[in-house]
Amino acid sequence: MEFEIRTVRTVAQGRKELVREREEYFRLMDQGLTSYEACRIVGINYRAGKRWRNGRTPSGRTKGAPPAQRPVAPSLVRSVL
Repeated sequence: MEFEIRTVRTVAQGRKELVREREEYFRLMDQGLTSYEACRIVGINYRAGKRWRNGRTPSGRTKGAPPAQRPVAPSLVRSVL
């Protein structure tokens, strides 16, 4: 299945709704693209990709967050089960 950038970008999607974008971002990063190029292709802000890759450090009232979980390839899931 080919990845397509969302056509309706004016509605806030929230972090839980960006699963397909996150999967595609990490797939492109694994192929050797830079974070900037992967973000441009997927259609996300560069800072979002940076947060997915590095996590977030606490500052002021904001809590820190670990890096996003990379999606598990379906072939790896089947071999474990």
